[in-house]
Amino acid sequence: MSCSKNKHPADQLTVGRRSFLAASGVVAAAIATPSNLRGAAADEVVFASAFHDTPDRVWPGPLYWTNPLQDWRIAEGRLECINAAPGRNIHLLSHDIASGAGEFVAEVTLGSLDAEQLSDSKGSAGFLLGVKGELPDYRHHLIYGRGIFAGIRAGNELVIGNGPQAPKVKLDLASSSVKLILRASLDEDGMKPVVSLEAIDPTTDTLLATVTHKQLAAVDIAGNAVLTANFAPPAPTGKKNAGTASGPPERWWFNHWKLSGSLVRYHADRHFGPICFVHFTLHDRQLKLTAQLAPLGEFDSPTVSLQFPGAAAESKPIVAKIDPASRTAHFATKEIDPALDTKFQLTTYLTSKSGKQTEYSYEGIVRREPKHDEPLKVADISCNAHYAFPNIECAAAVAKLDPDLIAFTGDQYYEPSGGFGVDRSSIERSLLDVLRKWMLHGWTWHELTRSRPSISIPDDHDVYHGNLWGEGGKEAPGTVPASEAKGGYKMFAEFVNVVHRQQTSHHPDSPAKPEKQGITGYFGPLTWGGVSFAILADRQYKSGPDGKVPATTSGRADHVNDPNFDPSTADLDGLSLLGEQQMKFLKAWTTDWRGAAMKAVISQTIFTAMATHHGQNNNLLVADYDTNAWPQKARNSAVDLLRQSAAVHLAGDQHLPAVVRYGTTEARDGGFAFASPAVNNLYPRWFLPQQPGENRKADDDGHLGDFRDSFGHPLTVVAVANPALTFAGGLLEREVQKSAGYGLVTFDKQQRKIEIGMLARCWSIRRKKIRSLQDGQ
Repeated sequence: MSCSKNKHPADQLTVGRRSFLAASGVVAAAIATPSNLRGAAADEVVFASAFHDTPDRVWPGPLYWTNPLQDWRIAEGRLECINAAPGRNIHLLSHDIASGAGEFVAEVTLGSLDAEQLSDSKGSAGFLLGVKGELPDYRHHLIYGRGIFAGIRAGNELVIGNGPQAPKVKLDLASSSVKLILRASLDEDGMKPVVSLEAIDPTTDTLLATVTHKQLAAVDIAGNAVLTANFAPPAPTGKKNAGTASGPPERWWFNHWKLSGSLVRYHADRHFGPICFVHFTLHDRQLKLTAQLAPLGEFDSPTVSLQFPGAAAESKPIVAKIDPASRTAHFATKEIDPALDTKFQLTTYLTSKSGKQTEYSYEGIVRREPKHDEPLKVADISCNAHYAFPNIECAAAVAKLDPDLIAFTGDQYYEPSGGFGVDRSSIERSLLDVLRKWMLHGWTWHELTRSRPSISIPDDHDVYHGNLWGEGGKEAPGTVPASEAKGGYKMFAEFVNVVHRQQTSHHPDSPAKPEKQGITGYFGPLTWGGVSFAILADRQYKSGPDGKVPATTSGRADHVNDPNFDPSTADLDGLSLLGEQQMKFLKAWTTDWRGAAMKAVISQTIFTAMATHHGQNNNLLVADYDTNAWPQKARNSAVDLLRQSAAVHLAGDQHLPAVVRYGTTEARDGGFAFASPAVNNLYPRWFLPQQPGENRKADDDGHLGDFRDSFGHPLTVVAVANPALTFAGGLLEREVQKSAGYGLVTFDKQQRKIEIGMLARCWSIRRKKIRSLQDGQ
């Protein structure tokens, strides 16, 4: 979180962040205290925006969240929604509306960017009342909250409500702007709200019309404070935008947003940015840290400084420039002692139009490196569709286990995450679009990543692919899903490099050299706590199947549904999995044991084809070229290198939690691999073999034992957590049924033993299977 060393404008923070809990890395949700529940008098302004004193930039400031980020900006001293599309909104983070008896008043002045007079405007604009989602957290409401519309809409109507029967009145909108005043009061039992909306000419202060709604329920009042442009369900970004119930959408501006009344609550800890979150690693005594920032403006600080307060030899601040594309600042230093916990502080500033600079800081701790006689705990986290954003139960459960290292093994977000789909309309809008999705990841895990090292590797959805065969960075022949199997990247090369910078620039220095289109690589080593890790990119250099393997009959080049499929027909020479330069690194790493007692490989997905059913439990898939069981020869070469170093393989991607053992020429002649659960399972998969496994223990069910995967490789299933066959109930209950969760891998260097825990849905912390792996046994 951020804190100020100066007094702020009215819509800026005036208090410091919550105290940092280094032991667990967890900060609880805001606790109701007399200070943040204190009721204000009906005429006392509790909040007033300062858009008029904010310089032009995309991001309105740390007290706001915009949906989506690229559709809003501060310009000419006001807030503007610059995309005429449905369902755009801005949430106030620092204040919300409480339930119970009392009253509140919300004010805003607004106008159209497209029509000189509001009488000619289209769409709608105003407030959203009682905005909330299924889960009781204000951050969840930012993404999934729905509310009651109160504002103006096409046809010169002043309305409160969502349906055609909502109370409304006609009014004369002959001016270029209108001031709206929303009033709500609840009786002493807090059960019978009366809501009114006034429209006032801001030039003459003349009342134009009033509409009243007395049929709302008390539950419709409490929630986030929100302004909306073109009230409707959110529509994907892009060239073609759907209309709203009020007709075609419009572009709108807003100013002078105010809140007052006893139901308005202030939350000192609710803010985000300008320094949003960090990731760091410590390897060979070098700290590498990446700070993720919001999109700042040209008058804000172009740099971030890093200090280590309280260190034995406190040095001058290290200053890093903010990269304008990724909005990141990168640091590398050997000035800390890995044997000690070291606090760090990042600092930057924002500048108002009046020239006032306000400093913000972000604190964390680089925990000491675990000793060789201490176990090393690694959390394996992947595949987060953010249905349950901000995933508070999951983050708290991981923190309770207190891992020494977190491995984010891909799909930190998906194309639909946060709503609004994917924006490919320009490189700048695409970068803002992916930044907002990346912020969902950072906001979920920021208390953990500020207090321990983490690895983050992008998978296919991180670069807006359903599946990715990168072929060394070549340009894909199109942007439609069918073009993916031909190989290459669909998105701009700069976009891909920004994703790599955001997610991997804090990793130890990589030996990877840019390849086609100048797309950067990130594979490389990390030694931490006596374990040597190889960080791999198992999609970036992989060959695409389309045009290389036999044609399929499924309608997709990567999906085989022919029951007579012969995997040997796809076992072709000259195809790549890890690529030449990455295989060269892996060979050298295999024999490099400096500072390490054990080894592990971290990549996006396991080197086998385990899942039999995809998406739905009746959707049998004979073979899937997206799996890293193909290309077979390249896969076997990689598996053999892992076997030589006795490295366990940690991955994600599969949405099917499992511990397996690889085989090349026969069962169990390779190493072990772990596919972690999905945090939020977008696309369930099952392992439902037609025949029970061979050589399984007497008390094991038929899902365990020795099999052949769909590309002919020996496969031993040690543990698997299949999803339920059907899903029902609430959001969190459905995720439990989908076997969602995370993994914890514990390296016992003294005993040379690895324990793998698949924890099915953090919300319930329920262990499915635990197996210990010791020196190949």
